[in-house]
Amino acid sequence: MTQHGRSEPFDLQVARGIIPNHSSVNIYGFQASVSTTNIPIWENATAYTYPVSATKMHLVSTVNTGADLTATLVINGLDSGYNQISENITLNGTTVVTTVNSYLRINNMIVISGSPTGVITLKDLTDTTTYAQIAANFGRTQMALYTVPAGFTFYLARVDAYTSANGFTADYVQYRNQQTSSAGVISYTQQAPFINNYHALRVMPRAFTEKTDLQLQAKTSLNTYAVSIAAEGYLIANTAPSI
Repeated sequence: MTQHGRSEPFDLQVARGIIPNHSSVNIYGFQASVSTTNIPIWENATAYTYPVSATKMHLVSTVNTGADLTATLVINGLDSGYNQISENITLNGTTVVTTVNSYLRINNMIVISGSPTGVITLKDLTDTTTYAQIAANFGRTQMALYTVPAGFTFYLARVDAYTSANGFTADYVQYRNQQTSSAGVISYTQQAPFINNYHALRVMPRAFTEKTDLQLQAKTSLNTYAVSIAAEGYLIANTAPSI
């Protein structure tokens, strides 16, 4: 039974937040210049570096006028124990703003008020390593990375990847799913060459245990192409909280 009818699809109920201990996770990534080296699909055409320990971070924009001085973002990440944390933080243009929380992982950033036009970055306190970035005028991160919080299991249900490699030549793009356990063990669940579009809809969603780092990666066989990734799944608590 639901709030407004006799029944509705389970997926919709999860998205509506009315299934206890379940929530939906949507992962988006885009990179316009993927080449022949495997990288996670995010705002920079490079490998991704994780913090070695939980740390406060610097948030800054490349624009120093208008909404870039007043816009508010929410940062969603994990603390030193891989527990979910978040905070609302207001931009101050090209002047860095330091987070209140210390983050071990960043899962996404989203603008929740205002319409900033600059490139927004979240970096370490020395301003050398980028942990999250929002492209100009985009409003949220496009990073195909996700770390499973402590006490939860993530069930990956669908992955779609798109590319500008269209099959007119012998070029193709290879998608792969890299996961790293909290013990540092790296493994891959899928490697698939494709042109135009890759689609995987799992009958049995793939389970990823707590504290696992997921990277949805891609590389090209030759030349440079744009690649976009969209994935979704269920985040389910391992143990129902006591009432």
